[in-house]
Amino acid sequence: MSGSREAEAAMGQREEAGVGSVGALPRSLVPPCYPLLPCELVKRSMVELRSIERATDVTSLAHQDASESSSSSSSESSDGQVKTTRTTTTSQIRSSHISSEMNASQILRQSPIFRNKTSSPSPEQAIGEKASVRSASPASQTINARLAALQKSGEDGWKNRVKKDNKDFNSNVTLRPKPVGGHRERPVSLMDRMSALATSSQQWKGRVTQSDATKFTVAHKMASASTSSVPTLIKQLLTPTGSPHLERKKRSPCQKIFKSKTGGNIPSLVNKSSPSSPRKNFRRSISTPQDSERKAEAPEGTSVSVPQVDDDSFNAFFSKVPDSVSLNSDDAPELNEADFDHISVTASQLVVKRRSVRVARRQVASRNPLKALAAREDIKSEYVEVKMGTGEKELRRMKVEELSKSSSMAVEALAGLASRENFSAVALKKVENSPVVREMPPYTSLMLLHIKGRRHAQTRLVEPIAANVNQGDDFVLITPSEIYHYKGEFANVIERAKAAEIAQYILQKKDMGVASATTIVEVTEHSPVSRKAKFWKHLGGDEKSEAQPAGPPDEDEYVEAALVAANKVYEVQEDSLVPLPDAWGQMPKIEILASNKVLVLDFGSELYIWAGKRGCGDNRRIGVALGRELWEEEYDYSECDINPITPMMPVSNAKLQGTRPDWGLCAKLTENVETILFKEKFIDWPDLAQQSRIKEVKKELDRYVAPVCELQPCDAKMMLEEVPLEPDLVLEMTHLGRGVEYYDEEERRLLSISTNDFKVWHVSEYGKVLMSEASRNHLFTGDSYVVRWYYLVTATGRTLKGEPSKHNVTGRSRVAYFFWQGRDSSVSDKGVSALMTVELDEERGPHVRVSMGSEPPAFLNLFKGGLIVHQGHQDEEREKKDWKMFMVRGELENEGHLVEIDVNSQHLRSRGCVVLTNLNTGIIHLWLGAKALKGTRDVGNTTTQRLMEAPDSSIGWKSSATKKIKKQYEGAESRDFWEAFGGSKNNHFSLLDDEHSYDWTPRIWHLEAKHDSFQATEIACSYRATSTPNPLPVLQSELYSAKQPALFMVDSGHRVWVWQGWWPDESSDGDEFSATGSAVLRFNFARRAALQTALNYCQLKAKSQAKSLAAKSYKKTEVEVAAIEPQLVVAGMEPSEFTNVFPIWTPRPDVTAIQEKEGRWAPGGQYLVDDILAQLSRTRYSLAELTIKPLPDGVDPLHLEVYLSPEEFTEALGMNQDEFYSLQNWKQTEIKKKAKLF
Repeated sequence: MSGSREAEAAMGQREEAGVGSVGALPRSLVPPCYPLLPCELVKRSMVELRSIERATDVTSLAHQDASESSSSSSSESSDGQVKTTRTTTTSQIRSSHISSEMNASQILRQSPIFRNKTSSPSPEQAIGEKASVRSASPASQTINARLAALQKSGEDGWKNRVKKDNKDFNSNVTLRPKPVGGHRERPVSLMDRMSALATSSQQWKGRVTQSDATKFTVAHKMASASTSSVPTLIKQLLTPTGSPHLERKKRSPCQKIFKSKTGGNIPSLVNKSSPSSPRKNFRRSISTPQDSERKAEAPEGTSVSVPQVDDDSFNAFFSKVPDSVSLNSDDAPELNEADFDHISVTASQLVVKRRSVRVARRQVASRNPLKALAAREDIKSEYVEVKMGTGEKELRRMKVEELSKSSSMAVEALAGLASRENFSAVALKKVENSPVVREMPPYTSLMLLHIKGRRHAQTRLVEPIAANVNQGDDFVLITPSEIYHYKGEFANVIERAKAAEIAQYILQKKDMGVASATTIVEVTEHSPVSRKAKFWKHLGGDEKSEAQPAGPPDEDEYVEAALVAANKVYEVQEDSLVPLPDAWGQMPKIEILASNKVLVLDFGSELYIWAGKRGCGDNRRIGVALGRELWEEEYDYSECDINPITPMMPVSNAKLQGTRPDWGLCAKLTENVETILFKEKFIDWPDLAQQSRIKEVKKELDRYVAPVCELQPCDAKMMLEEVPLEPDLVLEMTHLGRGVEYYDEEERRLLSISTNDFKVWHVSEYGKVLMSEASRNHLFTGDSYVVRWYYLVTATGRTLKGEPSKHNVTGRSRVAYFFWQGRDSSVSDKGVSALMTVELDEERGPHVRVSMGSEPPAFLNLFKGGLIVHQGHQDEEREKKDWKMFMVRGELENEGHLVEIDVNSQHLRSRGCVVLTNLNTGIIHLWLGAKALKGTRDVGNTTTQRLMEAPDSSIGWKSSATKKIKKQYEGAESRDFWEAFGGSKNNHFSLLDDEHSYDWTPRIWHLEAKHDSFQATEIACSYRATSTPNPLPVLQSELYSAKQPALFMVDSGHRVWVWQGWWPDESSDGDEFSATGSAVLRFNFARRAALQTALNYCQLKAKSQAKSLAAKSYKKTEVEVAAIEPQLVVAGMEPSEFTNVFPIWTPRPDVTAIQEKEGRWAPGGQYLVDDILAQLSRTRYSLAELTIKPLPDGVDPLHLEVYLSPEEFTEALGMNQDEFYSLQNWKQTEIKKKAKLF
């Protein structure tokens, strides 16, 4: 080992000493004469890397020597020998450097230190390798061969040279056994493994059945048809590999600026008086106040000179002597030498005596401002006087503005009325029947559009001859009266859809000069002979004409790319056409069409001069002139793959240079009036046809209100099963329930609420007044009050047995404010009550708004059944009455209260209680209805007792009255009771003889259409109690305060009604009149859904009752229960059975008058829901039924014609349905008006 290290060190010194010598070789080139261990191979590899770096330096020196030797002469042989030796050495070192550079990384990567070998070579192979290395001499082997031999010997040969003894150097290394059998050897490198994985990932394709998608392509269709005729165009466009997906270099025309070669009249087209300024926005009205905002054009005026500052004589300001006036020669003075001598004599007299002037130093001499002003060249000595008329315009504007303040008309209308026009000087043009001749129209009398492409199908104008029609594409033939769509047998779906869309757009918009076409004539190979003959006749053919064979399937993509590459787009700049690089040789985008530009677009057979609406007039005229000259000039497409004028002709036969054809199109277009042929050239032009269809669909949705007409009835099962919960007042995140106690099931806590005190203030716009304890229980319907409530909340738990726990926690003292607003209180009083609540709130407690009739149970509990609501105002003088009548309200005794009502026997309810007081005698009659439940009677007893305890001044008792409670039962009233009603008996709707039980609570739902659904919202009483039935839960105001026309469903146990509102007329107060045709139609759809909901509810309710009776029966047998037949009632004409479901019912004469005026319903009428629903679902009416007023229910007033039979439709409108609906909307309206169907 020591000998090898010494040899290695000696070799290193030798290498360092002979870097520049020819005979010195790197260590890697010296054959090993002794075995190298793996630890020494690392050192050897590092030495080899250092030798490679030194070889790089040698190579650079060799390059320098070679360059010097090449410049010297080679006459002498010695010089030639040296040169040869130096060249040989340089080439060897260069090749050694390249091979070392290529194999250095491989030497390290394939070394045994950096990878584990899976197999070892046989001894015979090792001996052969060793012999081959030793036999090869350095002179006969190349550097690459030596490196390969050294690498192989270093990796595997060292094993054969090591003495085999018992010592195992690799005892800690376990080699992987070689696989036995025919199994594949596992890859040893990461690249091999990745390659194996990639190969395996593609093997699944061989196990999957081949897809049959190719059977539905154009290529398969053409193969089935055996079309063997293939044009040579595609062969010339194919890439060398023939693959349509390989990219080819796009060949487009060279971008050159086009200028007028003939000169023409381009300079004369430019208006010198108006430089290239953008066109102003056009305004229709010239008499509106906005005229002053527009910039006036530079008018011509007179030139005015500015007086000079140094003009002392003001000669410039006053009139000058004309230049034409000159002195005569006789008047001119004569001068001689004596005159000049006289001047020199007299000049001394003019000399001023010299003065000594003291010069002020260190002061800069001031400049003469007049001289400085005269020396300025930027100041003009004259200006052009321009009269703008600003004063007149301002006066006119002020006049119109003054008139608009006292007028309801718009400013534009007033300006039009104030303008003065001399119509006598207006000469109208004579109407001529001859057609208008358009300059450079964008269409001709006969056009053949060729649609070809696969990605973005191109629509190009081709010569209208039969030879241009082939079976592989679609064509659209356009004449002034007909539109033909030829469908090629082998055209792809993109071409087919594009051609159909273009033809349909031309038909609908009357585009491309089409005036009287009514339908699109579709032509195929299997069309009738007469239709095809007419098509071929327009193209110069006959009945036997046929389309040319289709090209190969890949032809569409190549022709499309070649056509797009030939596009040329110019912009008019000054007097030339400048190419647009962003749109040259590609499909242009709509963003290039700026409103202030003028463009020229050349598509071969079509050339368009497009002008924006704000483009300069000079640019427009120059664009037209240059566009015409470009069209008349010979075209040159020699740099393109195709001639766009004859796209289907092979390049070898096509003329790439020549003049434009006569059938071509040189057109002038303006912004927003482009043709469909022009729009199809752009890649991102909005799809107007799709937008039009969307607008039409949206219009139909708005007209017919599709979501409403598809309204589904409400879920009757949900309505029947969902029961309102107990009322719960939540203040400061604490549940107070009914104001007495509340049990929290989640936390298993019982909250007890105790009232410490409460105060009541009577508030008005004049202030607030604190009421006494005796009078605070009496509120008035026309006033507002503020109530301050002091309360405590005590929390107690439950024992395991469910009983209240003895341990409780009492919280802090709390405060809440209620501001109660009476039914008849004014808006100002309601606002004052809210403000006073904030002012009185010293503790910053929560505020609760309480409306009369919707009081929460916690509020009613404050009065302990003693709350009495009187009619009128508290401060006003009350009229003296003999009788007062109160309705008993409330579910529990502590929540009971009395509400004063008019003394009328119609307010008696068999399910309720009424308190009637005689103020003269003091007798309090407590009337109990025949069907009143025990809970209702207990509430009546409690409230009556509180009434008797009330102060005399609050009720109005006379001093001589003796208070006494007298109970009256329905059907057994005393005579003095009926005296309050004038002695009349039985003037109310009584349930005395009714055998049904009334231990249930009536339920009412508000049915309304919200967005695209029909919903039912139950109206529940604010102080409802789930433990006891509520006989009269809802007030009449719930129905009449809703937005009309409204729909309600009322379930009164044994009867079910659908209440229908009314249409407010223009004279109704507070209601918006909206009885339009669409509103009536939507309401009819809602009625239909409401009636169907009522039918479903009654049927489901009968089934539920049958199941309940079966469960209660002993034998558990099913019992059949007949379903209730729901009935319809209308507002203003409700029957007594319906009005008695409500505690108080006040007739509405105004609503009754509206219903009587309509003449559709009878007073007190009830109509079966089945009959009304059948009438609403009727789809056929006679002409006589549709012409009478009012119209039948459920009829769409905007489309009465749809209810006629086909025979009556033709008889009434004079045409069938297809012809009628093909007309414009305004024409349909005129025809319906004549037939009295509008």
